[in-house]
Amino acid sequence: MTKTEYDVANFVEQKIELSAGPVQYLKGGDGPAVLHLHSTAGPRRSPAIEKLSIKHTIHMPIMPGFNGTPAHPTLRSMSDLADLMAEFIQKAVGKACDVVAESFGGWIALWLAVKHPELVEQLVLEAPAGLRTKGVGGLPADPAERDRKLYAVPDRAPKDSRYAEVLPGNFKAAMGYTGGETLDEALLKSLPKIKARTLLLFGSKEEVTPVEDVGRRLKSGIPHSYLSFIYGAAHAVEFDQPDRVARLVGAFLERGEAFVVRTAEVA
Repeated sequence: MTKTEYDVANFVEQKIELSAGPVQYLKGGDGPAVLHLHSTAGPRRSPAIEKLSIKHTIHMPIMPGFNGTPAHPTLRSMSDLADLMAEFIQKAVGKACDVVAESFGGWIALWLAVKHPELVEQLVLEAPAGLRTKGVGGLPADPAERDRKLYAVPDRAPKDSRYAEVLPGNFKAAMGYTGGETLDEALLKSLPKIKARTLLLFGSKEEVTPVEDVGRRLKSGIPHSYLSFIYGAAHAVEFDQPDRVARLVGAFLERGEAFVVRTAEVA
């Protein structure tokens, strides 16, 4: 039977022991492996990821300290998390794979591609953190204003009963790794080392990581990069415009540089 968008595979919780400690993750889907790195909100099965899981096996690790998981004492920076994810790919995936990353996860993914280029085949960065000028963009403290900057379509914000309980702990965990910095100068200087073909994805209503600030640095720094926009989306593109994100990211993962070429519809 031919798969449709409604034949989404169930995601199951798993745990793997790595050198720094245990890592919990969600795994689901069918096809070539994709490592999905979450935002500060933590791992959430977005409609876009569920659609991508039709043709890809998605691995969604929880960074230590997020969603109530224990922190690993030896992990203190975003670069450390990148090393952890390199080990995760080696042991959980078993070979190099594509990487899709949101915001905070994009910062990790950039370091992963810099330090472990042999493990990253193609890279998708959705409004990644780590390269924003201090005082430009960012998330406001007011919850209503914060949600407005995250979701251009408020009704598409995830309905998670644990969200309010978990989010403060996740923000604290993120601060522990970033130290409150918004512009990683060492990472910025290392961008030319990235070998992976890279899709830079920003919502047309992005205000958290403004494309004229962050996108400019990424596009000029990463040798093989393509800048694309998701119309009608703010920061959380996977929730705001899941169909558009899944279609564009899926085309990129499957066809590489030819993702910009329209394919004929099959009846």
